[in-house]
Amino acid sequence: MAGETYPGTSSASGAATWTPLVTIAGLPVSDRIIGEIRVDAEEGAARVADLRILPAPGSTFAVSDWVGQPITIAIADNASGTPASIATLFTGLIDTPTLDLVSKTISLRCTDNLQQILDGMSAAAIDSAITGGYASPVVFDPAARGWSRAQDRLSTVAASLDLDASGTLRMTAWQPAASPHMALTDSHVLDGSIRTSMAGRHQMVNTVAIDFGYRFPRVKAEGYPITYAYVDSSTIASHAAALSWWLQRSAVDAAIRAAGGTIESISYTPLPNTVIGGFTPGPSDSLLCMGFSALVSFDYAQTIEEQHTITVVAANSVAAIGAMSDRLSGSLEGAYPAIPVAETTMLLYANDISGIPPQDSATPVSGQTTSANVTLTPDTDRAAANAAMEALIAVAKVRIWASHRGHSVSASVALNPAVDLDKTIDVSVPGLHARGKCRSVTHRMAAGTGQAVSEFSLAICSVAGTGVSHPETATAAPTGSSPTSSSLAGTPTADFNFLAAEDHAITVSFPGVADAERNKATIPIASTYNAPLVEDILTITL
Repeated sequence: MAGETYPGTSSASGAATWTPLVTIAGLPVSDRIIGEIRVDAEEGAARVADLRILPAPGSTFAVSDWVGQPITIAIADNASGTPASIATLFTGLIDTPTLDLVSKTISLRCTDNLQQILDGMSAAAIDSAITGGYASPVVFDPAARGWSRAQDRLSTVAASLDLDASGTLRMTAWQPAASPHMALTDSHVLDGSIRTSMAGRHQMVNTVAIDFGYRFPRVKAEGYPITYAYVDSSTIASHAAALSWWLQRSAVDAAIRAAGGTIESISYTPLPNTVIGGFTPGPSDSLLCMGFSALVSFDYAQTIEEQHTITVVAANSVAAIGAMSDRLSGSLEGAYPAIPVAETTMLLYANDISGIPPQDSATPVSGQTTSANVTLTPDTDRAAANAAMEALIAVAKVRIWASHRGHSVSASVALNPAVDLDKTIDVSVPGLHARGKCRSVTHRMAAGTGQAVSEFSLAICSVAGTGVSHPETATAAPTGSSPTSSSLAGTPTADFNFLAAEDHAITVSFPGVADAERNKATIPIASTYNAPLVEDILTITL
């Protein structure tokens, strides 16, 4: 496999033939570098470089000559006397110059400017750079920009974001490549440089409990069938003879409206068009009736509170080390007019008092209480709640994976620019075989001593054993509650005071709304998700 060695540090003769190439503000300064040049790179952090330069005798020092000046550091194979196989190790800016007046040298601390570069990017550019990330203004600050926005997005992705040695932004998955980029053996690894570090159990998380509350209203409608008759063909003659009153259709409508109901449909039992005892119906008596049959509705709203209990778990890890728990939480309330306002709007419109229709309404069904979802704002509707829960689930999955890749295997090789944070490296030496993504690397070269070394550390994900499967449940929000229907329990009544000496009023009464239908409904919803882990190779023989 190519790439395990670099020509300038692994020549056939064994002699080092490398040379450093350093420029500041585009000017070569390699011949003025003294001591060691060091470049440090770590996942998710700025790449930094430290070196020391001896300015020309008699030169003056000005802050502007150094601070913020662009700098590049490279290595080349100089075996032929002409730099070849040039490889960049660092591209960035001088951050802090430190002047030593005794030795008349200047130490330079340099950075690749990762945070400032991200801060200068638009939100859309950051979202585009961090592919596969989840976003939610409920979980993350919607006003976050730059570095903060990037960290929010990265908390939902099992990957790291950094700049390569040339200063190009890149994203690298934590999961090692199917085939390693480099396969190092004891012929590459420097003697005595292998180190291992195991994460403590207390540092691991394999179960994350997420509490998420979603509160919103639903509109409801009760559809009451009511049928009433105060007289019929067998009693109508005696009714007329007693000078009893006849029911006016308009009085029926008024009585239903007075009871707070809305007439969805109504039919009246007309008076006969023949002589009734001593009473002869006239043309205007078509406005009278012997009874009626109607469907009457009542509109109102109810607050729904879904209490989601979401568990994200790596079950095989729990079996191996026991449950190590963490917790996340969030909540969202649907933006909608206050329930009293919504109910008033429905009532006024249904009774033709207002021409402003309600924003939402349920469809009345005879004998049923029906409900319907309402139209919420885009940032508080069901899709927004689902996005928030999916973001929290993704954060939990990433948190679990991150805690399990806290183990590391470190080693040193002759300086090799190919060793970098985007590489999957396989290390196989007597007593140890490990494979993982490079988490950190330090390149050190000192022309005075001829030493040039790359020290690297691999992140190793391990808990239940290499080859153990940790299946993943797709990151999709749990299914929320849906509008339901229920049967009405009560029965409406009507009473018409038709006797001649009575007030001739009709009263229509409907059962009150049941507390369970109007009071806040709390709906518990429990769901479980499997968190993915990809166990890296780690075999140690003592």
